[in-house]
This record gives sequence, C-alpha cells and structure tokens, in this order.
Amino acid sequence: MSELILAFHAGHNSSAVIGDRRGLIMAMQEERLTQDKNYWGFPKQAIKACLAEAGATAKDVSAVVCGGERIISRYHTRDDVIESYRRQETVLGKLRQRVAMPLVMAVFPKYGQSGLTEHIDELGLQHAKLEHYDHHTTHAVTAYYGLRKNPDEKYLVVTCDGAGDNACATIWVMGRGQREEIARTHWDHSLGAIYSWITYATGFVPLEHEYKLMGMAPYASEKAQEESAGMFRQWLGLSPDGLTYQKKTEKRINDLSSEIFDELRGRRFDHVCAGLQRFTEEMLTQWISNAVKKTGVHKVLAAGGVFMNVKANKRIGELPEVESFEAFPSCGDETLPFGAFWAESAKRWGDAEVKPLEHFYLGDDLDPKATEESVKSSGLRWERPDNMVAAATEILVSGEPLARCAGRMEFGARALGNRSILADPKNSDVVRVINQMVKKRDFWMPFAPMVQEERQHDYLVNPKNHTSPYMMMTFDTKSNFRDFISAVHNADLTCRAQLLKRTQNPEMHDILGEFEKRTGRAVVLNTSFNLHGWPIVRTAAEAIHVVKESGLRHLQVGPYLVHKS
Repeated sequence: MSELILAFHAGHNSSAVIGDRRGLIMAMQEERLTQDKNYWGFPKQAIKACLAEAGATAKDVSAVVCGGERIISRYHTRDDVIESYRRQETVLGKLRQRVAMPLVMAVFPKYGQSGLTEHIDELGLQHAKLEHYDHHTTHAVTAYYGLRKNPDEKYLVVTCDGAGDNACATIWVMGRGQREEIARTHWDHSLGAIYSWITYATGFVPLEHEYKLMGMAPYASEKAQEESAGMFRQWLGLSPDGLTYQKKTEKRINDLSSEIFDELRGRRFDHVCAGLQRFTEEMLTQWISNAVKKTGVHKVLAAGGVFMNVKANKRIGELPEVESFEAFPSCGDETLPFGAFWAESAKRWGDAEVKPLEHFYLGDDLDPKATEESVKSSGLRWERPDNMVAAATEILVSGEPLARCAGRMEFGARALGNRSILADPKNSDVVRVINQMVKKRDFWMPFAPMVQEERQHDYLVNPKNHTSPYMMMTFDTKSNFRDFISAVHNADLTCRAQLLKRTQNPEMHDILGEFEKRTGRAVVLNTSFNLHGWPIVRTAAEAIHVVKESGLRHLQVGPYLVHKS
C-alpha cells in the first residue's frame, strides 16, 4: 500500500507538499509554475510537480490533507485582493462583510467547498482520503515538528496571523507526548488585521507588502514612534490574563477601516510605520512573555504570517525569559501544507517518526538537458569552469553582482543561495547598482547578508546563539558593520542574516569560504533572483530571461557561467 501523503494550501500563495514515512520529498509554490506572484487559488500545477518528483501518479496517493477546515480555492488576482479591501469601505461592502456572509456561513457551513471537490476530482485524487486540519493547529504543528530539536523536550508554540478558521492566534505546549492548547484568540481581535489594513491604507498591497512598512519603521525618531504607537493602542490590547488579544472597540478589528483612515489623515508615512512596528513588538513580546510565565516553558517556536516580522522576532528572542526562539521559515499560509503533512504523518506512524526540517531546498533541481539547451541557445557568452567555486568568487571579488541559479530551488519568500543575486557587501554603491539592474526595490529597503554559521560571531551580536538558516530574524551588527554595509539596515544597523550551515548547501558555503580567502571578509550580500513583481526564477530558461531583461551581466546556471556584454 502506498504511503504517499499529498498536502496542499489553496488560498493566498498556494502550495503543495508530498512525502512519505521517510519524510518530505518535495514542496512547491504555485507561483513558481504560473509566474503569478503569490498565486491565490488551487495549486494544480504544484500538485502535478510534486507527483512527478515523487515518480507517482494520483492513484499512488493514499491521503490528501490540507491545513484549514474551509478552503476557498477560487482564483484571485492581486487586483481582487486590493478590491476586497476597497469594497469594505462601501455601504454594500459592509453589509456583505458584516451581515450577508456571516448569515450564509451560519446556514450553509459547506459554502464554497464544492469548488475544492471539483479540483480534487479533476486531478484523479477522489479515491484518496481527504483530511482537513484546523488552520492554527496546522501552523502550530508546522513549527513544532519542523523545528524541534528533541521530541523529549517541551516547547512553547505560538501562532499569529490575520485569520484562519475563525482564529488569529494560539498558544500551545508541545513535546514529551503533550499537545495542549493553552489559549486561542478569535479573529475579531486580530493583530495581523491591523497590520494589513495599514498596509492598504498607506498605498501598498495587503497580504504582500507588510514587510515594506517594517523596513521603513527604523527611520522615524523615538518620539515619533511613541506618538504613533498610541494610535494603535486605542484599538487592541491583551485580555486580563494576558494570553489572548482583545479589541478595545465595539467593532471587530477588520471593520475599523473608517477609523484607521481618519487617524492616518495628516500623519507622516514613516511615523505611522514606526508606531505600527513598535505596537506590534510590544504586543507580541508581552503576549509571549505572559505565555512563558503561565506555562514555565522557555523554548519558543512560532508560525503564522505575523512572524514574518523579523524585527519583532529579534525582540522576542531577546526576552530574558526566552531561552531560545525560532520561527518556521516563510511561515505564512504557504507553509500550511508542511504542518498538514506532519500532522498526518504523526497520526499514521507516531510522533517520534516525524523528522524535523533539515533544509529548505525542497523545489525541483535544474534539468541538465534543458539547462544545456538554454545556455547554448541564449546567444550569450558561456563557459563551463573546472572550478565553479573559484570562478564564481572571482566575479564577486571583481565587484560585479553574480546571479546564481543552481541546485534545488528553495521554498518560500527568502532566496537562500540557490536562486539568489550575490554581491560584495562592502561596496556601499552595490544596492543602487542592483536596484538599477534588476530589483527596483524601494529605496529604504535593505538587502541581507549571508555568512557561514561558524563565522557569525565575527559580525553579529547573537549571545543566545539563535539559529537563522532561513532569514527569519534580524541581529545587531558589530563595529565592523562597514565590512558588509550594503547588507545592513542604514537606520539601525541591524541585518536579516542567513547563517549558512555547510550541510545545507556545500557549494554556496564553499563560495563564502573562497570569498573570505580572497577578501578577508566572510560575508556576501544575498537577495532574491527575480524581476520586480515576479516570483523567484525556477529554471535555466527563466534565469537567462531575467539576465537578458535586466542589467545583470553574470550568471551561474548549474555548471555553466553565462556572461552578457
């Protein structure tokens, strides 16, 4: 009998995962195959890719699982997302959101689910058992099984996002045979909803551009931060026991659009961002501190989209009562399939059999034949070096950025070296150069550094030795920050560092080592390899296309180096 488990997420940034008793085989986001960034809909192509990687057909799948009780699988464009926020400000939108939809859901609990069944039948998966896991339980399971170091240890597991299955935050104790939910916050009291509404109100795309507000926050003064934070404190706080969020208004948080727009009128953009970030950090740190005191568990794991806020993660990790802290990589809803897969695995084979995450290079590798054909038909100069590490490093040492498309593609929002643009971070002008070449990144947004894990203490302040292989936390930098200034936030001199383990990516680790031999510096700049507004590249053909359409001049694609005049 087949042991294959197929897990999927069919909402915003949809994705799929496949694996068996031995662990994960592949994980794929639909956006990488459709070229529709943050694809919202059913992950049909991702499921097909997972089956192909496993060498399986639909009939070989024994279970289909998803991290949500209700799955809205209808396709949404980015404009649809923006329109859904705009509509909530209108009379008809308010009636629909606050009256009609709650009534429909109360009368027809299965409303909207027929589309999901149609998709599953179309793929030939109707024979497999379909299992739904609660949204926030799945987030919690993702963090616990993916990041735990020892099944015999207890962990405090927290989740926080905009909303999912009528909740927005949970607190758990997991480990040593225990899985106990301590507290759950209803989505009427959502911290994530405030952040998304401010993202929309400041002219950005909600559910996508929240990180841009976080990046702007350090530029405002201490006084401006505190003044603006007060605006948010009037809407949301914590319950008397400190374990759930609690709105301070009659309206639910997601219905505060009018109040939000009234409060923002006349306020400076950077002050708003700073106040929002301070408020978010206050809420999360106090909430988690209360949870630690309540449970007596000091090792903390986290998941849910709010924990993509790497600045807040830094503050959490610094709490004296927190012994260790780690957020699951790319912990928005795109990683719900991981939790669904692990939950089903634990149910089938037992808790101790679930293997933790070893790395995040879970996409497909380059096809050798297709790569060779793409390189040789590109019309660009190419070579196949005997020593790729030395040749790639030579380009970085010369001061030129190098695009790298090699090995299995990383999953999630962060480029981790295999689909990255690399550069010498000591060159203070490299940010401008890369932005002009390809990224078109907002002028206030920093790039990130990659450093060998064993060399981190030469550059970063990390007294608790928090792990950061997936860029889920920022760190203060040491006095030699000018050695990698282009990968440091200009306003507060922090950085969102990737601490690279050799076991996770040997060739990229060797490039870092060779770069240090040549320059004396063990840090390179790392940013995602994509055109602005598009997903990270996947194939050799896509990588070469980006080089042709941008100012990039050098590309490693598998065993080849490609150069553009």
